Amino acid sequence: MKPNYWKRLAEAARRAPPEPAAEMPFGFDTRIVADWSWQREAAETLPWAPLLRGALVCASLILLASLAVNYQTLKEREPSSVAIADSVLRVSMLP
Repeated sequence: MKPNYWKRLAEAARRAPPEPAAEMPFGFDTRIVADWSWQREAAETLPWAPLLRGALVCASLILLASLAVNYQTLKEREPSSVAIADSVLRVSMLP
């Protein structure tokens, strides 16, 4: 009969003592938080970053204002063929 290596290995693994739980080294979490905050400050060193944020806010406000002003126009359906012909006649009559 052939020896069953898999059963022997499984039995040996069951008899092995459990590994102790790994603990964080002293001050590890403090170092990680300090490194994270330093990297965040280093990323903010761009001199034009506040200017770009302000430009983004202004562009967003202009977008929202233009949508509010033109809401009725955007809400209307497509013009009919009569309205298109009327606008063509009005444009052609202009000097």
